[in-house]
Amino acid sequence: MTTTMEQILAKSIENNLSDEYIIESFTLTDSEASRLSEIIKTAFLNMETTAKHGGTIMFDEDTFKFMFCSPYFKKDLFIRAIHKATGETVGFMGSIPRILKINDKIFNCFIPSWEAVHWKHQRKGIARNMVTKMITTGIPMGVDAAYAMFEPEEHGINSAKASADSLNLSQYMIEAFRINKFIIRVLDIKKTSEVIKFKFYEKFVLGLLQGVKKVKNPRIRNFHARDGERLFELMKDFVDKNEISVIHEHDDFIWYINHSVINCVVHIDENDIPDGFIIAWKFNLSGFGKSTPFGWLDVVHTHRLSIKEAADLSKYMSWRTKEIGWAGLQTPYIPYFDPKPLKKAKFIFFPKKLILTFFPSPLSSIVIPDVIKSLYSDWR
Repeated sequence: MTTTMEQILAKSIENNLSDEYIIESFTLTDSEASRLSEIIKTAFLNMETTAKHGGTIMFDEDTFKFMFCSPYFKKDLFIRAIHKATGETVGFMGSIPRILKINDKIFNCFIPSWEAVHWKHQRKGIARNMVTKMITTGIPMGVDAAYAMFEPEEHGINSAKASADSLNLSQYMIEAFRINKFIIRVLDIKKTSEVIKFKFYEKFVLGLLQGVKKVKNPRIRNFHARDGERLFELMKDFVDKNEISVIHEHDDFIWYINHSVINCVVHIDENDIPDGFIIAWKFNLSGFGKSTPFGWLDVVHTHRLSIKEAADLSKYMSWRTKEIGWAGLQTPYIPYFDPKPLKKAKFIFFPKKLILTFFPSPLSSIVIPDVIKSLYSDWR
């Protein structure tokens, strides 16, 4: 290895020197959720793509706490940018701890998440320097890798590449997997079209498909708190079935599945024990000065079910989502589940690209496969 830890850290310090800003790591506390969520909200609402097309996530305090404030997460790998003249926090970058199984080996990883710079302070290198600070903070902690999903047309991937270049670590930035489709199920076209710019024919088609009926299937119901342990056991299927998979920590998963933003429906066997389920979490879909509650489809566990059973579960998920007042559901499509049942339930698949990128630590033995055959990851 030609790059030593001392060289990496020295380069980081050099890059983070600024007359205007302090870039620092910090330990997150729940009390900061409101202030930091406002930075993310402001940054995302002022993106160029949001102004043209709408359809961004408007962070609020509930979303922030759901993402970052699990009592079972370590919270010492967070980055902020402070404007020296005012003392205000003007940039933020969070992290979500993740244990990954890769080819039957276990690695300590994290997802760098929701990097945001206040619009008044953009284009000053803050984003790049926050990524740099996160890299050089995470390496000494023994993190094996970071991984993230990037939109090719957004600035996030450019900041990551610039940071890797500045540390002479470009060879460790691996574009490992491409997502080519998103899934959407619009349940209220009027509210959705107020925050996303659709072509007229897209709006027409989605409007035709927005109707839902309650599924009359006695083996499908809403999630109950007593189901949590069983769902945690079923999550292990993803670890067994996939070459790369997230391994969830028990207490965090139970906290997650019982959170107020979660919408979960289950399919049960003859003993009222779940054998399949779908999970979504609420966010505010925003654009053009308006927002509406929407669902992020987070986990689809249907491989133990027949096509009809899985389709009924998907239809019930739509009905339940409509019932609680969300305008629709969406997610990028990672092909760890069969999409046929969702298509039967009027979910639409449309082209949109994301790039799964890994940043292995120079000090780790982690090896990312050249071709990933199967992959499971979620979005929180």
